[in-house]
Amino acid sequence: MPAALEPVIAAPRPASPAGLARHAPRLPAAAVFDLFPNAVLVCDRRGRIVAANARVRAELGVSPGDRARCCDLFGCGRLGTELEEGCLTARALAEGDALPEVCVESAAGRYRVSAAPLYGDDSHVVLELRRERREQSTQQMLRVFTLGRLRVESPEGELSGDWIDQRAGQLLRYLACERRRIAPADAVAEAIWPQAGPAAANSVRHFVHVLRERLEPRRPKGMQSSYVVCSRGGYALASGRVWIDADEFEAEARRGMAALASGDVRTAELRLVRATQLYEGDFLSEEPYAEWALAERERLRSTASDVLRALAEIRADSPQGVACLERLADMEPFDTEVQRKLLATWLRDGRRSRAARHYDAFRWRLMREFGERPGFDLAELAVSGG
Repeated sequence: MPAALEPVIAAPRPASPAGLARHAPRLPAAAVFDLFPNAVLVCDRRGRIVAANARVRAELGVSPGDRARCCDLFGCGRLGTELEEGCLTARALAEGDALPEVCVESAAGRYRVSAAPLYGDDSHVVLELRRERREQSTQQMLRVFTLGRLRVESPEGELSGDWIDQRAGQLLRYLACERRRIAPADAVAEAIWPQAGPAAANSVRHFVHVLRERLEPRRPKGMQSSYVVCSRGGYALASGRVWIDADEFEAEARRGMAALASGDVRTAELRLVRATQLYEGDFLSEEPYAEWALAERERLRSTASDVLRALAEIRADSPQGVACLERLADMEPFDTEVQRKLLATWLRDGRRSRAARHYDAFRWRLMREFGERPGFDLAELAVSGG
């Protein structure tokens, strides 16, 4: 990190606004940077974040030590966004001057971003982010709920009908699963219509047309779709115009875990609770046998398990903590440690009948699937208290 940027990270926060006002003439530049009301960050020529003020750390959950890049935050180069032409940092360095303000969609929300070279040696770029109000940023966005059963909401309201469970709905599910990349037409056909044969390309084009009609029934004929875009022979959901609950769930989980690691338990709890609220069920649960969804479903499920484990620790010995353990035990039916903790909690609370029934069911599952017995005995657990 350049020496000139090091004070920015280490700058102490003034004790109070009143104290800040009294000492404003002598306030260090580093403190001004850290207390600036908008999010401000500095990237090196490779787009790596080397300085970030308090607003960036609070809203985006990143700091220079994370080795994050501007492209990780804003999805530079992503189809259907104002940054689809490439990295924002690289563009500012190539221009050699301040860029026109652009609108970007990050995991934390929608921002207006200004970028300009910081020095004259093409080594760093400073970016200022002004957050749009949520109602403004989502007003014209399509909202796709994938955690649990698929639901779709347009700016006019919920979109429903038989198409959700037909080919157009399957296409939407597949594009939501592949939301971080362009899905080639042949990959779409192979995943959803493997028996289509030579007609596969025509089938994909036809159902893309049908999907666009369902998502934008009032779109004038000939006007480009706002939500489903085509590029280089493939298709994708326009990330700047399509909100997906799985992305927000991951963002809340990441920010919560980061807050917990930094010792901010209160913020961590709020973020992790929000993540559990978003996780209404497994990813695209109505497609349990779709091979293309398996990896994404397991990845998100693993994140949800981590969130519940952390919340159970934060809320230990409380009804909310028990609820987290119960939900975690349902998600991890073969995890001996999780089951042991839940049983011990029930026994301490005097819920012996429920503990006995649960232990018998757990023992039966292990025997059926693995031919093993639990590594603990319920009576011993009752004596030891966990």
